[in-house]
Amino acid sequence: MKSISITDKLIFYFVSLGIVVIFIIGANAYYFAKIALLDRTFDQLISLRLEKKNRIEQFFLDRVRDIRLISESEETKRIIDSQPKTNLKGNSLEKDSYLNEYIGSFDYHQRLFIVNRNDSIFEVESNQSAENKIIVSDSLTHANLKEFCGQIALSGKTIIQDISRSKLLLFIGTAIYDESKEMMGFVVLEIPVSAINKIMFGYTEKNGLGKTGETYLVGSDYLMRSNSRFHENAVSNITVASVAVIKALNGETGYGIVKDYRNASCLSSYSRVDIEGLNWVILAEIDEQEAMVPVNSIRNSILLISVIIAAVVFLFALLVSRKITLPIKRLQKASERIGAGNYDSKLEITSLDEIGLLTETFNEMAMRLKRQSDELEIEKTKRISSLIDGQEMERQRLSRDLHDSLGQSLLAVKIKLEQARNTNIEKSQHIISETQELLKNTIQEIRNITNNLMPPVLETFGIEQGLKNLCRDTAANTGLNIDFHSENIPQVLDARTKIYLYRIAQEAINNITKHADATTVSIKFTFNGNILKLSILDNGKGFDNSKNDASGNGIMNMKERIQLLKGECNVNSIKEKGTEIVFEIPFDQNEQN
Repeated sequence: MKSISITDKLIFYFVSLGIVVIFIIGANAYYFAKIALLDRTFDQLISLRLEKKNRIEQFFLDRVRDIRLISESEETKRIIDSQPKTNLKGNSLEKDSYLNEYIGSFDYHQRLFIVNRNDSIFEVESNQSAENKIIVSDSLTHANLKEFCGQIALSGKTIIQDISRSKLLLFIGTAIYDESKEMMGFVVLEIPVSAINKIMFGYTEKNGLGKTGETYLVGSDYLMRSNSRFHENAVSNITVASVAVIKALNGETGYGIVKDYRNASCLSSYSRVDIEGLNWVILAEIDEQEAMVPVNSIRNSILLISVIIAAVVFLFALLVSRKITLPIKRLQKASERIGAGNYDSKLEITSLDEIGLLTETFNEMAMRLKRQSDELEIEKTKRISSLIDGQEMERQRLSRDLHDSLGQSLLAVKIKLEQARNTNIEKSQHIISETQELLKNTIQEIRNITNNLMPPVLETFGIEQGLKNLCRDTAANTGLNIDFHSENIPQVLDARTKIYLYRIAQEAINNITKHADATTVSIKFTFNGNILKLSILDNGKGFDNSKNDASGNGIMNMKERIQLLKGECNVNSIKEKGTEIVFEIPFDQNEQN
């Protein structure tokens, strides 16, 4: 598997952390900015809806008040009492009359009708460039007006007739009563759609509606009652059945994001219009896309800033990672040099942080490794020297044994045989007998030498019997009092362990014989807890532990052998009191079985 460098990891971690932080901050900023903008936009729409709602309600309240004042004026009652087609036709209103002042002051009405009980209709037209005229109209041309007056007569109230597809105008009418409270006729004000549009329509970017915002009215038949900025002649032609209209017609007041009559997503504020006789709702709306333009700008700014911050974080991570990993790379290269055997690598400490402490520790480790390497080299030289010296000593001993015993015996046999050849038969028979005895002794000597090289008793009877024989023979040859004790020794010891233990004991006894000046020796060989323990104690003169390697007493050879068996050797010697050497070897009897 391909490895990833620490530099790459640090850059990845830093950049990832930066991106996560930027994402969290940016997402929160975008979310709260969007919420704030939506709240502000809805507040504007609510304010605009309330302002338009108040104006349209006040407009109709004023018209209702005006129509009631007109119905109560003496001039209106005089017109009702006049004879049609004779007295008023072509006549002008009096200049200081209430009707003349009212009709000449306002342009929100189209015509004023005064209808008597005989269905005669007096039509008053507004003319700003001339005098206001009273025209007597034929009742047959005003069937809708007659029907409307019938509704007033039935209700006895001031009523407002809604706009329909066939009539793009509004009638506001009320009854006229004489002094005895008898109904004399009716007065009806005709209001064109343009008067409603003048209140509702008039869109500029400065009025808070932007390029797509509008306010409009919708009736209970889901048809528009005011113009739309997106459609000409929208009144009674455009159907608006949006969720906002349905909720408003059900009496709810609120705001939300809905689909409008163009199927465009928009922010909408809606409520009913409180005008008696009209089941209208008013809506103030603006396209969501336009409303979200500032938020989208904030989003784009956040993205741009995020990219810049990510680039800065990347550069910062690159510099920091290099600063951190450069000392580590130097440590890596130095470690490779140490692995190759060059222990002179020493790094300069460039900081006082953990990296500096690591560098200092590395330098100390390199110094210790160099020191240990030197010590190991010296130890190796000593061990090789000790091994070679031991081999030479063994060769010398073997040569001495062959020369002193075997060589002398063979030489004596040769001399005897030469004597037997030069003597008579009787004497030669005696010499031959002596020669046979010499050969027998020579054969025994050869067996002794071979037993010293590889004791056959180890293979035949085991390590316990071999050590017993070694102690018995040494005691017989040297006069030492050797006490041997063994306990729980496994019978499954391998040949290597047996010969090494035998040679260790042999080396220790030889050292005691040659150097200790001891009289008694105690040897204990036990097995307990998977540990083979060989303890050799003498009452000799002892020696200085700190100089044991240079004393030539063979302890180094014993330590080497015990180390090959993965064991331990502990030497405790006190001058003039004796020496104790303890060998411990791990041995798992179950594994051997």
